[in-house]
Amino acid sequence: MPNAESGQMTGNVEVAEVDHWLYGVVEGVGYTTKAVSKGLNASFYDAYLRGHYTPIRPATVQSGKDAVDLQMIHPVRSGEEMLLSRVSRGLLDEAGRPTFVNHTAVVPTELLRSGRVTLESVYQVLARFEDPPGGSNKVLGPLEIPLSAETDQPSPGSGIHRYITLPALETLATRMMSDVRNRTLLLCRDSTPDNRNKTLYKVIELLNWGCGLPVFPAISDSPTASALNFFNLVVAARGVRSDSSWAIMESTLSAVALPRVNDRDQVYAQFAATFRQSKDTRSAL
Repeated sequence: MPNAESGQMTGNVEVAEVDHWLYGVVEGVGYTTKAVSKGLNASFYDAYLRGHYTPIRPATVQSGKDAVDLQMIHPVRSGEEMLLSRVSRGLLDEAGRPTFVNHTAVVPTELLRSGRVTLESVYQVLARFEDPPGGSNKVLGPLEIPLSAETDQPSPGSGIHRYITLPALETLATRMMSDVRNRTLLLCRDSTPDNRNKTLYKVIELLNWGCGLPVFPAISDSPTASALNFFNLVVAARGVRSDSSWAIMESTLSAVALPRVNDRDQVYAQFAATFRQSKDTRSAL
């Protein structure tokens, strides 16, 4: 099982140390585990990512130049950990073809729920790593995530109004509360990868940490068709072909599309309070 030690000091910064591993192409082998933090049994978590470690659509593969910053979130069944994955371009293979690398951190759910570590802070650290050359199963040190002071922690979903409307958020949550098997593609037209990543952070933090909804697998761009049903939420710039379990919903929705779920008034009130707080913050500037 992974380690997660909070309160360590690096320089003058307090950090949490978490386990992580890299999956990518090794010359003569193909896609495999390239590097693992000391003591981590990465195969224990392989089932959550198997078949979609690098779910990059063919158009992106063929472009060869477009930046790739695809982010995935998978809750571990125990509920105690989250797998936070960043997929980016890797080194060219021996034939000069583009490859992709998946860097996954194993983060305790409670650490995220506490607010001392945010999804964005974890992904910022993951982004500092480059695809390492050479063979497989190299040993890594722990991933060091800066901890915020308790007085500096924003409320869950703070700033979400910049990425999704209140009617869209309420409709999304209603679908999830009605049936946990429901899947939603949140359509963010003309968005950049950075916009979609931040939309994902805000939605997850408000629904899961702020409102206590069950954590669900999510991704910040359209994956391959074969990987689509591994997720309950896809944040994408365009729609994709999918089965009847999916609904496509605009992030700019101007009116609530579904009746509210009974006995969940507290959740809807939390949404309204978060958006009202954002409005008050804007007015104070």
